[in-house]
Amino acid sequence: MTVLILLSTLAIAAPARADFIWPPRGWCGPHTTGGPWYEILASEVNPTLTHFMSLNIAPGTTGERTETLTKVSSVSTTIGGSVEVSSSAGAIFTKVSVKVGFSVQNTRASTDTETTSMRWSFNEPGYYGLYKGTRAVSGEYTWFRCLRHDLGPLGVAYNVVREGTQTYTTFDNIEVGTVRCGDVVPMGTLRFKARLQLGC
Repeated sequence: MTVLILLSTLAIAAPARADFIWPPRGWCGPHTTGGPWYEILASEVNPTLTHFMSLNIAPGTTGERTETLTKVSSVSTTIGGSVEVSSSAGAIFTKVSVKVGFSVQNTRASTDTETTSMRWSFNEPGYYGLYKGTRAVSGEYTWFRCLRHDLGPLGVAYNVVREGTQTYTTFDNIEVGTVRCGDVVPMGTLRFKARLQLGC
């Protein structure tokens, strides 16, 4: 039987992008299972506060105490704006992890499920911001399929088809911490955002 691997073609009209990568040569052929090949087009990382409260610890009141934080925002895993992510999302988010350099949530998840009541320990008096948050990741991906064509007496041909683009969101593990106005923290970090939220 003759097997031909055809040149890649676009299946649908799509905005021109110069930054996507076609699947590796040899991916599409008799051995291909039919599942899509994903490529991440863009990823943007934003530190995001999800829960916060301000608290004044007066002299003589240090030690452990339980406090309940207020939700200020939320981040969820989404594909195309929908929180109903399919099983294929795991493969997409795995590639997102590689692109951004840290592990992200790869199944349906939301910061809304985080516990807001927590035990805190204070060793010094001061005006504190208590926070929970994460690094939200958003961007766009594209996907390809390997199509098989029966050419009759000429054999079988395969070609790679780029099917379209879609958006996604996901997030890093949850960070929990405290910050005071006098603390020196790097700009662009979650603690920096918490200090701004504190009103410093």
